[in-house]
Amino acid sequence: MSDMIQHLPAIALRGTTILPDMIVHFDVSREKSIKAIEKAMVQDQRVFLITQRDPQTEEPSQEDLYTVGTIGEIKQLVKNRKNMVEGKQRAELVRFDSEDVYLEAEVALFEEEEISLDENVKEAMLRGIKELFVRYCNENTKMSKDLAGQILEIEEIEKVIAQIAVNLPMKYEDKQKILEAASLEDRYETLGMILSNEIEIMQIRIDLSNKVKERVDKNQREYILREQMKVIREELGDQDTVSEADRFKEQTDKLKASKEVKEKIYKEIQREYRRKQVWHAAILKPCCHFLGIKPQEIIKI
Repeated sequence: MSDMIQHLPAIALRGTTILPDMIVHFDVSREKSIKAIEKAMVQDQRVFLITQRDPQTEEPSQEDLYTVGTIGEIKQLVKNRKNMVEGKQRAELVRFDSEDVYLEAEVALFEEEEISLDENVKEAMLRGIKELFVRYCNENTKMSKDLAGQILEIEEIEKVIAQIAVNLPMKYEDKQKILEAASLEDRYETLGMILSNEIEIMQIRIDLSNKVKERVDKNQREYILREQMKVIREELGDQDTVSEADRFKEQTDKLKASKEVKEKIYKEIQREYRRKQVWHAAILKPCCHFLGIKPQEIIKI
């Protein structure tokens, strides 16, 4: 942590975290946030962007905010209050100065923890994070192929991690974890965990969707078969088969027997029911047609 302390107008963000190198548009509605932007514009356009722990808090105190934020530079100020800002540098919130009109923050610049990493280690990290990113893109079809290709062409681990973190759609809490990671290794591990979790969640979602689809398809098939058999029964003038099967089922339900025994009885009822329908549909109707008589005139089996 640097000894260099700065005083900047601050904006408390709700439901979003801005990282260094991010260029985003965001709305401001609080009067203090509007005044903070106005103050920044008459100075050097820099503002301290700090995220609330709870987006629902209307008047956040220092305890309601994360400790690490981003110093941003306002690139565009629009009358409809949708502003464009570019994240520049990590900084730690020391305290808020007393200022009633807007939030004035005392911040300490966040210095990168300088740990000398072997080139082979960096290469291993680069390959590992790219492999995870490719797997993520394969699972997430909404990810832009052009953007993914541009990121994969980068050969510096620091920039790859930064670009994935900036462009990956993720919860603001996850972006905050990356923002707070002090070293390259910490950011690598944090981003790797986030990617792995997202891949697992997407795979589970696909599995669940497939199971639901299979169940729906099965129900649809059963419904269609029941309707077809209903038509066959109507053609044959047989209206008692289903009610007969239902009566057997009701009687089985009343039996004082184990679940396994009842299941076997149900299967026998269904098997007999299907056998009878096959007999009526496949044999009885053609026979009646050949003899030139109606199915109703034959005694039911």
